[in-house]
Amino acid sequence: MNKKLHCITQKIDAIQFGLLRYHDKKDRITMHVKAKISDDNSLICTLTGNDDIKKLRNKRINLIQKSGDDYLYISGQVTEATARDKKEVFICILKACWFVRKSRGTLSWLQEKHIYDIFPQDDLELAS
Repeated sequence: MNKKLHCITQKIDAIQFGLLRYHDKKDRITMHVKAKISDDNSLICTLTGNDDIKKLRNKRINLIQKSGDDYLYISGQVTEATARDKKEVFICILKACWFVRKSRGTLSWLQEKHIYDIFPQDDLELAS
């Protein structure tokens, strides 16, 4: 596993709860989820509300988590949605970012701590 992704996934497991967002036709849907790491570059999100997980199949999603001054932004693709007693979706991580809020006086900003991208820009530039 990539070292940066490993650090980010440990933080995902520590925070657990977050917001899962996706676009459905013209609407932007937000759900509360509990996230945990599955294996190499995937995670499992358990829906905490009464949302229909069938709508999530094959969707591009964003998971947002916050803990203190730490912010996590994970972009991924839903690979499987289970309709059993547990409402779980399996998500392949495509991009994961960990930012820390910094401030000086009245000015504040987000500073990059770790970024993992399955399709790094450098590789795309070399391929073209």
